[in-house]
Formats: sequence, C-alpha cells, structure tokens
Amino acid sequence: MNIQKLFFKIIISFSYLLRIWVLILPTSIAIIFMKEEGWKYGFTFIQSNLNVAFFTSFAFGFLISLYHTLSFEEAEGVPDQNYLKSHQEVQVKSDFTLEQLEDWLINNSKYKEVKLLDSQISALKKVYFLKADKIEVSKKENVFTIKSTPSFKWWFIDFARNYKTVKSIATVVKKKL
Repeated sequence: MNIQKLFFKIIISFSYLLRIWVLILPTSIAIIFMKEEGWKYGFTFIQSNLNVAFFTSFAFGFLISLYHTLSFEEAEGVPDQNYLKSHQEVQVKSDFTLEQLEDWLINNSKYKEVKLLDSQISALKKVYFLKADKIEVSKKENVFTIKSTPSFKWWFIDFARNYKTVKSIATVVKKKL
C-alpha cells in the first residue's frame, strides 16, 4: 500500500470517528449528569463529570469506527471512491440480461420484493435488526449499474454490508450463471 492511500484511509477513518463521537456525546453527557454522586459499589475512582462523558463517547466511537474500517478492509477490492461509504454504486459490463438477474434475486432468500420495471430492478435485501437495504440495478447497453443503500438516508455506518451486497450481485452478473 502506498503512503497516499494510507493517509487517505486514515483521514476518512478519523472523520468517521468524529461523526460517531458527536452522535454519542449528548447521550453520554446526559447519562453522566443524571447521576448525582460517584459510582456505587466500590467504584469510587470513577467520577461523574464532563471528562468521563468525553472519554466514554470517544471510546465507543473509536471502537465502532475501528470495526467499520476493519469491515471494509476485510471486504477487499473496495474502490477508493466507495471506501467507508454506506451508499454503494458499482458498474459492471456483461451480456447478462435483467430477466436472468431478476430470476436469481427472486430465488435467493436474502432478497425480497424483487420487481422489474422498464429497464430497472428494485429489490430489498434482508438485514437483521434493521429495515431492509434498498437495491437498484439498471442496465444501459452492456453496462449494469448496481446500487445499494441503507433504508435511511442519514445512516452512514453499515460495516461494509452494502458493499458486500453490490459485490455479490456484480459477481453474479460477471459470471453470467
């Protein structure tokens, strides 16, 4: 890995750490300040103050962003423009037809509500404990455009779930079954 790519990944990972820290901080502050005295049951060294709120929110944010980054590193082959993004889009050249892809998606138990309208397939991918991810596949000439997004637009952490979805569909399209 060259130094520019490493620097790029560090900057992007740090921005995700800051986003998560900002999301967790208000909850952490509220929990710490609701507690009026020191921790009970022998934990007298833990104090209820703003420093504890900053530390706990940073610690949780660090762990979540580290897991998110490692999930993308594990997925392998992520283009730089898609690194750590929850909204994924890739393009694949193939002679595969949309009807064949629709049949494959219908027969795969991970996908539901598969619909072919005009030259676009829309589907939902099942996700545990969350609403289903939205999948869109369109074909123009021999180029497939595969998109996968979380159910909520503001969702920015997905632990490479949408990239893995796009990658699996692109692999099927490339192989031509």
